[in-house]
Amino acid sequence: MKKFSTLIITLLTGLIILLSAGCSAVTTMYPLSENPEPIDQEKLEGTWLLNDEVLHVKFESNGVAQIAAVQWKSNQFQIVHAEMTVTKGDKHNFFSLRSQEDGKWMDKYYLLQYMVTQNNDLVVWNANVDEFENIVKSQILPGTIQKNKSSTIVSITNAPTKLLKLINGPENIKLFDYKSPIILRKINKK
Repeated sequence: MKKFSTLIITLLTGLIILLSAGCSAVTTMYPLSENPEPIDQEKLEGTWLLNDEVLHVKFESNGVAQIAAVQWKSNQFQIVHAEMTVTKGDKHNFFSLRSQEDGKWMDKYYLLQYMVTQNNDLVVWNANVDEFENIVKSQILPGTIQKNKSSTIVSITNAPTKLLKLINGPENIKLFDYKSPIILRKINKK
């Protein structure tokens, strides 16, 4: 489940979800939008293909998008759940994404940037862990850094206002991994 979930985080971190050993990420304690609106709902809602995995996205009335995928585990199908808050910044769009593990919501959100292309592909970029590590070490934003042999998790611990201002700024070019986009293909509209 962790491998599949990482694919989803990696996806929308992306998208989604539980980090397995060897994965680095930037997380926040709070979603970027405190009062989510269904931004890009028509573009994001539907069924998406990432490699050979299928993800379904549907927005709740509260503006939070629900994500579901099916995986085979222990000789049965299991549903993997995640939710994302979509935030439209001044120049860029972002996801705050978290998943469920053993039926409980994670207490952190993965930070991702996204764009929907003219061909309706969803391009997602992970946050640049090295840059956010420098930001926390320089005390530009409060946070923690957890390192182990094969991964680094940078957790931003303040409310989202200052973080959103930073990732909307001109230095944004360094804050996301534009060299390694995650690309999802939309296979239906809803």
